[in-house]
Amino acid sequence: MKKYLLLLTFFIISFNSKAQVDDTDLEEMVIERVSKRSIIEIIEDIKAQTYKNYSGDNGKYIITQQAYLDQKDTLIEINSFFDISMDLKSKKINKVKTNNPKNKEFYKESFFSRYSNNDSPLYWLTEVILRKNINIPELDFFNNINDYQYIRSTSKGITTVNFFTDDYYEGFFKYDQKFNLVEIEFYLTKPYPIDHSQINNGKQLFVKNWILNAEVVRIKFKQDSRGKIYIDRLTAYEEMKNYNFEKYDSKGDVVLTDKNLNFNSSLIIKRQ
Repeated sequence: MKKYLLLLTFFIISFNSKAQVDDTDLEEMVIERVSKRSIIEIIEDIKAQTYKNYSGDNGKYIITQQAYLDQKDTLIEINSFFDISMDLKSKKINKVKTNNPKNKEFYKESFFSRYSNNDSPLYWLTEVILRKNINIPELDFFNNINDYQYIRSTSKGITTVNFFTDDYYEGFFKYDQKFNLVEIEFYLTKPYPIDHSQINNGKQLFVKNWILNAEVVRIKFKQDSRGKIYIDRLTAYEEMKNYNFEKYDSKGDVVLTDKNLNFNSSLIIKRQ
């Protein structure tokens, strides 16, 4: 329960958008720890409903992204309009930029021109933070259930499940009586190491590693006129710490090196 209270405090500070709960809500709310068997059934129903009832139609979104080196050097600044559609079952996400005079995109060429497409940190600072978070059924707490503890509360037809683990994420998700998702929030509980490399025909092309030092995500859903759910707004923030990178030529010699770089990036996707 201590973790539960800390979690609520964190989101109040981070987002400053929690609604006040009146006495009537408190009287109606029932909080209970959920057994593994029960939470497995709940999550299976949520995932099944999400696959079944997520709108695959094109939606018009505005995407805002920023990324910085050492929290001060601007590397990326995007504020552009897109058509986005998702087929969650096949894990296909289509994102097409639309013509709009308000579109704005900046990439610091003096930094990114040092890399080729497949070894640049650009992909991790832009596409990864987007795609891993809008692919809802693949989120960690919907799959690695044995790693988490879950607490459930229900009020006025909306169920909230708080989850936590010492090793990865804490947060909550909300769903309605038909198991349609309403809201998700989560944050990383402690720094998480990531290693990534690429080999071609037995030859090492590059190696990279870093620490995912912080990650905070909030997702709000709405329903269209047919009752299909869609992402209305998603916000995400990440910190990559001690980013190390080495690129090799065909002889195995090092041709490019990064040592202990620090990035932070943010993303907002808003339905228009």
